Amino acid sequence: MREKLAVRTAAVLLLLALLFSGALTGAEEKVAFNVETKKYHCLSCQWAIKCTRNCVEVPKSEAKRQGGIACKVCGGTCR
Repeated sequence: MREKLAVRTAAVLLLLALLFSGALTGAEEKVAFNVETKKYHCLSCQWAIKCTRNCVEVPKSEAKRQGGIACKVCGGTCR
């Protein structure tokens, strides 16, 4: 239970930090970033669609800055 709360808290804090920094206003590609596994996916990737608990939508650069690893299926990009 505490682990789930910690993951949700981390996701909320990450989103708040991005909103206040203005990083979400650019035209940069958005990805689904799993805050637990640190993997990021193209938003239309089958694994991003299945990720309902621990994924947040962030710019690709932010996912990388947080230590993110590109998905082996989609490569972390839709382009």
